[in-house]
Amino acid sequence: MTNKNNDVFEQRTIKNIAALKSGDKFTGIVKIIKKIHPGPVIFTVSNGYGVADAVIKDSAFNVDDIVEISGYANERAGKIQIEIEKIREAKIDFDSIIDKSSEPSNTSFTIESERLEKLRPYFHSISKRIRRAVFENQPIMIRHHADSDGINAGLAIEYSCKLLMEQIGVNPGYNLYRSPSRAPFYEITDVFKDVVLVKKIIEGHGQKKPLIVILDNGSTPDDVLGLKTMKSMGFEMIVVDHHNPVIIENKKTLVDPYLSLHLNPYIEGLDSQTCAGMLAYELARWICEDYFNPSLPAVAGITDRSNIKELEDYINKSGKTRKELEEIGTAIDFIAYQLRFNPGKGLFEELYTNPELVKIINEEVRKGSRTQLESTLPYLRTQDINGIILSTIDLEKYTMKFTYPAPG
Repeated sequence: MTNKNNDVFEQRTIKNIAALKSGDKFTGIVKIIKKIHPGPVIFTVSNGYGVADAVIKDSAFNVDDIVEISGYANERAGKIQIEIEKIREAKIDFDSIIDKSSEPSNTSFTIESERLEKLRPYFHSISKRIRRAVFENQPIMIRHHADSDGINAGLAIEYSCKLLMEQIGVNPGYNLYRSPSRAPFYEITDVFKDVVLVKKIIEGHGQKKPLIVILDNGSTPDDVLGLKTMKSMGFEMIVVDHHNPVIIENKKTLVDPYLSLHLNPYIEGLDSQTCAGMLAYELARWICEDYFNPSLPAVAGITDRSNIKELEDYINKSGKTRKELEEIGTAIDFIAYQLRFNPGKGLFEELYTNPELVKIINEEVRKGSRTQLESTLPYLRTQDINGIILSTIDLEKYTMKFTYPAPG
């Protein structure tokens, strides 16, 4: 590369392509990550630190080509795009640029914790891989358990990715998806739903195969079939879970052959007390340090019945009382029950800023609990077994169905 091109490259490294405004001129080296044709060719290009559209009448360059472009930025339909005046091939190791920008800028935890420190290498590798997907315009699909812990984990990763995408010029509407799983594992029904969605993403939007991130599920023998099925179709999957993998040999579990990365405290000799919401919140802060919701890991820990010192630290940092946090968790579970397979976009987030809504839902939950209890007590059977009083009730037979809280 000539000295002139080296000067251009140096300029590029300090200029975020996503910060372009109408009228600015951009000259720099980029990677083509998407191409729309026929008609005028519209490239989506990345300089390693930001993403933008670039348009030209015609071009033989294709996806994954590294080129030097020059042109002025203009606004079209509310988006900035570069009107390419010059384009030529560039010889440069662009992968090293992406690798550098993918490194997390924040590598500290929000609390002091020996548990988290023991898992530090996993946080680094997973946050770096997710950041790389964002910088390469690769869609991200989030799958999480549909309880308070799993939903909070999903929200944390979703919003940190969304913030990062918006900062560098990637459209989250086409690149970020989140879905709940009713089952406490990645069941085959959800697998097939995800495959259908992926087909839509690839064929409808011309996108790459998404990176699949599974939260609060994915580590157990029950997950093997779903993960094996997805792996057979060429999908890359990451799991962040806290459930017991059951079988661990040399820090490897039954699901590891099907995953690119796997974070689970059990792998490092810990237990399930560091719940998925806590893990995902810290991971989210590594993905994008501007993401901040200190109440989230506290709500996740309370509703998942964690009893470690880290939970108390999260509660203290939240600025809320334990009761307030517990009621947010109850409201999340109530809404999840009503929505079933709907991700509840925007609604769960509302619970963190709308105490009146939380109060209304909790009053309804308490009323439902009283009704459920009153309707089942007449069927309570008590017997004395050698001085031990045993009380039983057939929940399946005598409790009210299709109402919250569910039997048990």
